[in-house]
Amino acid sequence: MYWLFLLLAIGAFMLAISTPQLWLLVLALLTALAFFLLWIKGLYVSRFGTVADAPRALHPAELQRLREQLRPDTATETSAAAPPGEPR
Repeated sequence: MYWLFLLLAIGAFMLAISTPQLWLLVLALLTALAFFLLWIKGLYVSRFGTVADAPRALHPAELQRLREQLRPDTATETSAAAPPGEPR
């Protein structure tokens, strides 16, 4: 129903065009701008999803677990690099 904001913006703009008072003109133009921006936001949300789809931050424990998974295992590398028969 975001398209209603476009109709309200057009109505406020028509009021701004037809009024002789300056204060009502400014108020109607600001209202038309606000409704137009709300219509643009609604159009964006309907096409691309919610506005707040930002990825969540990792918990420090999750981050540490990922670091441990990506860190090369030093014990495995030294045992693989040493020739067989020599003490490690």
